[in-house]
Amino acid sequence: MTVQITQATDMDCQDVVSFLATALPESWRQPELPDRAQIQRVLSHNASILMIARQEDTVVGLALGWCFPNAVAQGDTVMLDELLVDPGCRGIGIGTELVKAFTKTARQLGKAPIEVWATTDFPDEPAATPFARTGGQQGELLRQFDWPKEACA
Repeated sequence: MTVQITQATDMDCQDVVSFLATALPESWRQPELPDRAQIQRVLSHNASILMIARQEDTVVGLALGWCFPNAVAQGDTVMLDELLVDPGCRGIGIGTELVKAFTKTARQLGKAPIEVWATTDFPDEPAATPFARTGGQQGELLRQFDWPKEACA
């Protein structure tokens, strides 16, 4: 089956919502699933890049990230934040094609020099394969910090 990779538009919002309702891993789920308004909000942000993979009329994957100015490096930084492929469609290159399309789009939208990076929780997590296949190199271990609401008050 042919998979088509495109940059998401407002017309794709409900299809992305439907995809997330079925494919979102339990560990990523929040109390409420994203709705159409949230996906529209993502798309309306001028820094967002949302690529989707479709098999026939069904969304089977997405790559979402952000392109923003970097004050020190003089160009832009691009972060691939979310890469998700339907579990039933993994292993056939959809993630790799999404990463390729995401990085190509980021380089077209951003201001050079562009630094592209992504994170994944484990070296053997599914996202690690497309990252490596598209030329990504494993960096030093990132340590995550989270700020609870009380700390930001």
